[in-house]
Amino acid sequence: MYNQGDRMDELGALQKELAELKSTLEEKEGLFNSITEHTLAGYWIWEIGTNNMFISPGVKSMLGYENHELENSPETINMLMHPSDLPDTYALLAKHIESNGAIPFKTEVRYRHKNDSIVWVICSGNILTRAGDGKPLKMIGCHLDNTELKKAEGVQKYMQELERKNVEMEQFAYVASHDLQEPLNTIQGFITLLGSKLEKTDDPEVAIYLDYINQSTYRMTNLIKGLLEYSRIGKVSVMSRIDCNEVIKDVLLDLNLKINETGAKIEVGDLPAVMGYDVELRILFQNLITNALKFTKQIPEIKISAVKEGDYFKFAVADNGIGIDPKYKEKVFKLYQQLHPKNAYDGNGLGLAQCFKIVTELHNGSIWVETNGDKGSVFYFTIPCGL
Repeated sequence: MYNQGDRMDELGALQKELAELKSTLEEKEGLFNSITEHTLAGYWIWEIGTNNMFISPGVKSMLGYENHELENSPETINMLMHPSDLPDTYALLAKHIESNGAIPFKTEVRYRHKNDSIVWVICSGNILTRAGDGKPLKMIGCHLDNTELKKAEGVQKYMQELERKNVEMEQFAYVASHDLQEPLNTIQGFITLLGSKLEKTDDPEVAIYLDYINQSTYRMTNLIKGLLEYSRIGKVSVMSRIDCNEVIKDVLLDLNLKINETGAKIEVGDLPAVMGYDVELRILFQNLITNALKFTKQIPEIKISAVKEGDYFKFAVADNGIGIDPKYKEKVFKLYQQLHPKNAYDGNGLGLAQCFKIVTELHNGSIWVETNGDKGSVFYFTIPCGL
């Protein structure tokens, strides 16, 4: 038989063992809390019988609240959950409980943040203890903030939709450049035939009308070709090291006839070599120089230069032309924006839109226009040095 001393020793040993167990549990609980509260996760413990719930500070912080601002109760969670998500969440929870955990409780729900934004949460849980008759007593669960991933998915969907629209645009441009040009060619052919048949007519207005029709079909043809060129920018080019001095030499050779006709004076400074797209850079310089040759009422004077500013090369194409009203300095880079009557200057309203796309979308730079003193314009654009 145990004496009093033995029982006291046994009780002391038991108390020591319980203290060690409690210390271990507290240590593990502290580790669990540390893991959950220092990640995107938070946890909750639901006493099903009494309908009491502990909501960890991590869950509350996830929703924008301090620990003391929200009551520890199921109603707190229900109040902040999106009303449309409540029925499905309840139904899944009931199935989990009725199936004795065979059907997992894991769902994605929306909560209203304190600042009225939406927080996407992956909510999962499991029955922790049950009574002898199988009735659930306690459930523990975890909330994982999934908002950033949902945003990323949204961006991905947007990019996919943008890519789809780009493909549609390319297909449309193909149709426009091929199918739509056929009836235009037919019209131009009949205009020629009519002109030959009516060249001896006594009615002078006939020739005028035919000329109007011919000019209109010519402009439409140029618009269609320009649209096709705009859609193809950046599709087949490969980035390489480009000497801009060589690009300008080739462009000036291509424009030699127009330069001689206008008597233009063109001054080219020492230009840098950049990593870029060869064909598109040629289109960029050609459009800017062509505009400087076109939009003028005197002998064109064009100066092309470049300087290094920080991480960018800043190019300038200056002219002494008719200039651009400052209120139109952004409008000129948009598709089909012409500031002058169609019969005043040739053009289809695509040149500067092409320049904008080449600089901003392909070369991650900027392009803008400023007045050139008392007359003319200066078109500036930048290309990163590090490309």
